[in-house]
Amino acid sequence: MKSCSKKILLFSLVLVITQPAESIFGETLYIDCRNGSDKNPGTEDKPLRTLEQAALMANSKAEPGPTTIKIAPGIYNIDKCVVFENTRPYTGKDRLMIEATILPDDPQWKPALMPVILSTEDPRQPGKPDRHTETYSLKIKINHVTIRGLRFCGNPLANNWHACVERVGESLDDLLVTQCMFVGDKDACDIYSAALATGDRFVIDHCIFYNCHACTVFWDGLAGIASKGNAMRYCIIDGAYISGVWTCQTAEDFEFHHNIVTRSEYFWMRKPGDKQKYQVHDCIVTGNRYYSGYGVASGPTGQTGTEITYEEENVIKEGEVTLLKDKRARNYLHVAEGTFGSELGAGLFKK
Repeated sequence: MKSCSKKILLFSLVLVITQPAESIFGETLYIDCRNGSDKNPGTEDKPLRTLEQAALMANSKAEPGPTTIKIAPGIYNIDKCVVFENTRPYTGKDRLMIEATILPDDPQWKPALMPVILSTEDPRQPGKPDRHTETYSLKIKINHVTIRGLRFCGNPLANNWHACVERVGESLDDLLVTQCMFVGDKDACDIYSAALATGDRFVIDHCIFYNCHACTVFWDGLAGIASKGNAMRYCIIDGAYISGVWTCQTAEDFEFHHNIVTRSEYFWMRKPGDKQKYQVHDCIVTGNRYYSGYGVASGPTGQTGTEITYEEENVIKEGEVTLLKDKRARNYLHVAEGTFGSELGAGLFKK
């Protein structure tokens, strides 16, 4: 019997030792701005209060394995940009996940349950209240990250460029922003760039952009090399003050489909000199002032000419899109059911 027990113990030890490191060191941190405390360990029954503390805890870890940050409903006041830059070797499977506790496809979900990210950062110098500033909600400086189910509402400062999600750096790869809502107002809480990234595989999926300046910016690649694997799909863009999509050094494998872009200044903005030929299919592009233009960081510089063409398939350019504006409705800022464009599947819901 003793010999048998030793064999079982040895077998159990081998199982533990040979388990992948990801399953040993994975962590989940919970945040609740109303009931949490940054002195808590971040467990489900003892959540943290702020995103800043969750980032500090995640950034302090270097062991392999995934990190999931669960954010409860509430308003999260960001008075200093939250930066994720840990050295944990995330992978496509074992990622950093920053997500709402209740996601849009949950039967119990409604817009009021989306965590609201509001930037109140004020970088102005004393005595210079009108000087141009830049602020950010989340800065991503690592690979293999998903941001899901959050609502971003910009920054109230005048003469300020606010980016809700930014990923800028060398050799960055794999950022997915999905089922998020970006709701701005240039006269109140402005969003200059809702999501901006350099590098490969920057994917925007099932998001809503309402009254933003430049909704999604696929920024320059590394050392002049076009970034690859980027995509924008199943999104609704309404009232963009500059453009729905902005490409710079973005390779022609860029996926752009099942999007609605309406009532915006430009449908598509591109870097001066960029002559890539992009494919656009199964989209509604209506009611915009201009179709395609060139632009620099400060804004548009004019329309593109005959040197720029797009490969289009099933792109509808006539018709009026009706969005529901009732904040209490489950399909707030979605195309009204049964109206033009509702069959496209654009919006927060994947099911």
